[in-house]
Amino acid sequence: MSIADGIDAEQIVDPEIRRFVEYWCEKRGGAEFPARAALDPIDFRYVLGDVVLIQVSCSPVGSRWPWEFHYRLIGANLVERDGYDLTNKSLEDLPEPEYRERVRASFTEVCDTRAPIHRIRELFLDYRVRRYEAVVLPLASNGHDIDMLITVQREIRHGAKASP
Repeated sequence: MSIADGIDAEQIVDPEIRRFVEYWCEKRGGAEFPARAALDPIDFRYVLGDVVLIQVSCSPVGSRWPWEFHYRLIGANLVERDGYDLTNKSLEDLPEPEYRERVRASFTEVCDTRAPIHRIRELFLDYRVRRYEAVVLPLASNGHDIDMLITVQREIRHGAKASP
C-alpha cells in the first residue's frame, strides 16, 4: 500500500517513520507537498530528535550542482550519533566526503523527481559503519515549488534489509 508517491508503507520497518510519513501525507491535503508551516513539531515529537530540516534553492548558473542545500535543523539524536551539528550550515560543511555525496544524491533525487524517497542503508563510508532507515520528503511553501526537505533518519540495530 502506497502512503506517499514512491513510498510503500509495507517497506517501512520503523513504525515511527511510517507514522511520520502518514502525518506528512495528511498535512499536504490537496497540495502536491505540504508547507513547512503546516507541520507542528508538537505533532511529531516522537521522532523530533531524528528530524533534519533542509532549505533548498536552485544553484546559480554554472554551478557544479543543480541544487543548494542548507541545514536549518538537525535533531539531537543525529548530532549525538554523528558528533557534529550542521544546523545553519551548508551541505558543503558536512565533514565526511563520502557521506556528503550520498546525502547530496538523495536530496537531489527528491528535488529532481519531485517524489519522496525511503531508504534502508548499511554502508561503510568515511571509515564508519552507518546502518539506518530514512525518508526524505519535500516541502513547498506554495504547495508546489520545493523549497525545503524534511528527513527522518533512525539508526537500526538489526532486522531490516538494505534497499538498493
